[in-house]
Amino acid sequence: MLSPIAFFARLPKGSRAFLSLGLVALAVVPAIAQLPAPPVIDPVKELAEIKAASTLDDDPEDWEAVRAVCTACHSASQYLTTPRSSSRWEQVFGQMARNGARPNEEQIDRIVRYFQRNLTVINVNTSPLEELGPTLQTNDEVATAIVMRRAEKPFKGIDDLAAIPGVKRDVLVKLKDRLQF
Repeated sequence: MLSPIAFFARLPKGSRAFLSLGLVALAVVPAIAQLPAPPVIDPVKELAEIKAASTLDDDPEDWEAVRAVCTACHSASQYLTTPRSSSRWEQVFGQMARNGARPNEEQIDRIVRYFQRNLTVINVNTSPLEELGPTLQTNDEVATAIVMRRAEKPFKGIDDLAAIPGVKRDVLVKLKDRLQF
């Protein structure tokens, strides 16, 4: 009786490749069968969660873009509960693109705006100008005033920041858990 190795060696090359693929399939199929089923994602529930988490973005088109793209593969709870810095969100967006997310240009703009307003952490004393304005919901002039003021004296809290003309205290209060000084 031939050993499995001797038997394999006697097969013609084409048969060896076919047999190898078959053996791989026998090993892979049971592993795939053991994977958990993908979660059932309820678009209505997901949109409601995205809207509820949107304390600083009242644009339904932003909510819908986030729902359409970001919940295509996973639940909104995976990102709504974890605020991150702008640079960290960029890494996450890049990873999602590598995983197959394909938003159009308008969806990209809406998703970025939603995440900047609702899920981005900033350090008022160190974050770049281009992150301050969108997250604090100020224009470029106000963001520049913040950068100029912090160069003279670092901000110590919301009261310091609210003293800058054009900064809205009600926005800061909603952002308080995502502001670092």
